[in-house]
Amino acid sequence: MHRRALLAGIGALSAGCLGVSPPRANSTTASSAATETPNSTTTTAHPTATCDKETETPSTESTGETETDAEYTLTDLTESTDIDRPSAKYILEPSAFYSSDAVTEEEERTGEEQVVKDISEIDDEKVRSAIETAIRTGEWRSNTLPDGLADTVGRVDFFTGVSEDETYTHVGLTLHRTHPDRPPALEFNAAIVDDTVSKDSPGAIALTLTNTSQTTQRVFSGTVPPFGMVYGDATEDEGRFLLWREYEEEGCVNFSERGLAVCSIGKITKLQPCERITRRYEVLPSETTRHPEYTVPPHPGRYRLTDSLDYYETRGGPESTLSFEVEFTLESMQ
Repeated sequence: MHRRALLAGIGALSAGCLGVSPPRANSTTASSAATETPNSTTTTAHPTATCDKETETPSTESTGETETDAEYTLTDLTESTDIDRPSAKYILEPSAFYSSDAVTEEEERTGEEQVVKDISEIDDEKVRSAIETAIRTGEWRSNTLPDGLADTVGRVDFFTGVSEDETYTHVGLTLHRTHPDRPPALEFNAAIVDDTVSKDSPGAIALTLTNTSQTTQRVFSGTVPPFGMVYGDATEDEGRFLLWREYEEEGCVNFSERGLAVCSIGKITKLQPCERITRRYEVLPSETTRHPEYTVPPHPGRYRLTDSLDYYETRGGPESTLSFEVEFTLESMQ
């Protein structure tokens, strides 16, 4: 999920629905009409919290089914994660785009004078260069902070003389302070919690997301938060199936005779410090009546679950992306 791309643009995006043909189309595309306005200076600080480790990974529960009863067993689960996050300590980004008339209207509405400064009026070359780079390219990043940059951004509401847009000539900036040397704020885990797939009992895998920081984290996802609709993709061919949970009760998802429809909207889930979200996803047997055209595994073998989650601490602040990959073996018992 790419929150910044989905939130980009001046106009709000209208939520729609995507039709999905069985059984192999990924249906977690999302867009959002939400917009957030940051302050001029923000600090992203998430020292690691002391969280309870005993329940982070769900324990495996066997149903006690015999080999005669079972259709499949789930074995050999592996997981891996990758965190893509800002590597610079200081990030300067545009946070507001106004026309000259809009600035005047803002002053009339609030009764407060808006401080406007032309780029040519900034004497310090390093400060001027950072501001120009942020406006022209969308961001400026550095591990060192030029003297006077934070003060200038904090005092000035809008900068002019840089934007090439003929309408939105006044640009507001926000300076973010991050801590790339600290551990990631989110931790992902996966576990087999029911290893037997039989006529009367599905197998199951649990996915867990934990906020290990001392600050609230916001996770951006599609209509079924936080992991979306989870598909298992065969590693040896194009086989695919949907791991089951009551998606229709959790998001804008509809199974019908015409197929699967998923609303193209985004949701934000707030995770408090040490808060943990665990979701159980079931591997259904071949005889299931729960949308078998989507949910029945095509064959035994090795399967992979992959996705990525965008998260951030401050509204409008720099975001990080947690990508995860889970593999497991579906072993035939018949």
